[in-house]
Order: sequence, then structure tokens, then C-alpha cells
Amino acid sequence: MVVTGEQTHGSTPWEGIDPMPAVGAVLTGIGRLYRQVSAFDPVTVSIGHIEDVGRFSIVGQTVTLWGTVRCAVESDMARVQRRLATLAEHSAAAYGATATVEYLQSVPPVHNSGPWVQAGLPTFRRVVGEERVVETGGTLGYDDVSEFVSRFGGLYVMLGVQDATLDAAGRPVPAPGGRGLVTNHNPRFYADDDTLVTGVRLHAHVAYDHLTGALVPRGGG
Repeated sequence: MVVTGEQTHGSTPWEGIDPMPAVGAVLTGIGRLYRQVSAFDPVTVSIGHIEDVGRFSIVGQTVTLWGTVRCAVESDMARVQRRLATLAEHSAAAYGATATVEYLQSVPPVHNSGPWVQAGLPTFRRVVGEERVVETGGTLGYDDVSEFVSRFGGLYVMLGVQDATLDAAGRPVPAPGGRGLVTNHNPRFYADDDTLVTGVRLHAHVAYDHLTGALVPRGGG
């Protein structure tokens, strides 16, 4: 997203168009977009980087916002993108600026189909133990492996690599005396190197079982 005004000196803001108030309005409005889609289908719009090429004493010409849109239901994506573009364009116009919104990469959500899950469970349980294989709920995490899963089938599996145990409901919780649970893209993220061996074993066994016909979805998927 690019918000464009008219550059001028900070001492004479009336001689230009400051894009910053429009950017502030867009950021505020993004936090309300969830009110315009179904409350039963998770949606998030996050701005992770704002770029203003200028100086402290200059009202800049353009401000670029980089972010991501995530939808649990793929059919919601077009609606959210339209709402975001409308928000940006109208917010900018209210301050005399303009805005353009461009979506650079279209990545569908990852959906593990039931037949593939059932086909993979025996292999997972054999490699790591039945009590250590748990089903996770849906998330808004995206990965372009979804292109392969949607077209050819397959599974997206999470590998626990931190100091954790499973509670009674099978959810990971911090292990006593451990380093805690930290999500990725966090400066405190860490991975226990010993667990990477488990990941390699899982990949090898899944590949072998699939090639030998033992890990094949039944009834579609």
C-alpha cells in the first residue's frame, strides 16, 4: 500500500499534503475491518513495516505500508481485500492524499484433508509414539506449501522443538524449569537441535511409506 501526498518543508505544511495523517487513519481503520466480515471465520490484517523516505524536518511525498492479510476461509479473501482498498483510498482522500493498494502474492490457506490425516497418523505414531501425536486447531499461519497440498495432496505437520509438555487436552504447555514457549518470528525464539533429528526421521518414514503404498489416502482427499 502506498499513500501519496505532496512534499514540503516541515515549517510550511500548508504548502503540501502530509500523507502521515492518512496513514494513521488507515492503521486505525484496519483494526475495525473484522467488524465487516463474519465473526465465525477468523480474519487478520497486519501491517509489519512502514517506510517513509525522508527527513525529520520534511513532510514526505509517499509512505509505503507492507503487511499481510490472512483468512481462515479462502472465499473471504476477496471481500477483505476490497474492504482494505476502500478503507485506504477513502481515508487518504479525506486528508487530500491518494492511496493505492497492491496484493503481491496470493497464497491459499493450508487445509489438511481427512483422508490424508488418517493415512499419515500410523506413520507419525510409529516414529514418535502415539502419545506424542496430537491434532492442533486451525490457525492463521500461512505457507505456500498450500499450493502443493491443494493440487497434489499432502499434510502440513508441526514439529515441537521447544521445552514443552502436553496437558490433559493434548495442548503444548511450557515444561517446568524450561525456556518457555515462544512463537516464530519472535526474537526469543529457539529450537532444540536434538528435536531436528525427529523431523528428519518423520520425513524419511513418510516418504518411504508413501512410495511403498502404505501411506495413501483412501476415499479421496
